Amino acid sequence: MTDTVAPRPEDLQVMFEHAMREYPFESCGVVIGAPGDPARNAVIPCKNIQRELHERDPQHFRRDADTGYFMDPKDLKNAFTRAAREGLEVVGFYHSHPNHGAYWSAEDHRAAMWADSGEPSYPGAFHIVISVVEGRAREARMFVWDGVSGSFIERAV
Repeated sequence: MTDTVAPRPEDLQVMFEHAMREYPFESCGVVIGAPGDPARNAVIPCKNIQRELHERDPQHFRRDADTGYFMDPKDLKNAFTRAAREGLEVVGFYHSHPNHGAYWSAEDHRAAMWADSGEPSYPGAFHIVISVVEGRAREARMFVWDGVSGSFIERAV
């Protein structure tokens, strides 16, 4: 497993606020930073376009925004551009589970993997899942890639 940059309490607060604003839909976002220097972390909330995709093509996008997310590609591009401009990299991702626990689902695993290759798209990045119940963020859990077991494992937030 590569060294993972942990989110700071203020990073989690930004994620929680975003998750509560988006409730009852899933929120999602990116964290950019510098490995070994969490003080440089920046949380970048992204727009969840899952609802729009589902309405346009429900056969292909079976989930709605209350049970799924798809980060707006423009927001992702802006996050990557900012990271490159500031000499940073993607160190984490987050999303919420409205009215469900903060667990690593099979869908979360599938989305984090590179094209069904058995390898994650961002092996050094953390993944935060936030439980939001009745509009309030209840808990967050962090999952990181473990190359030895070939799976995502929970780490303390």
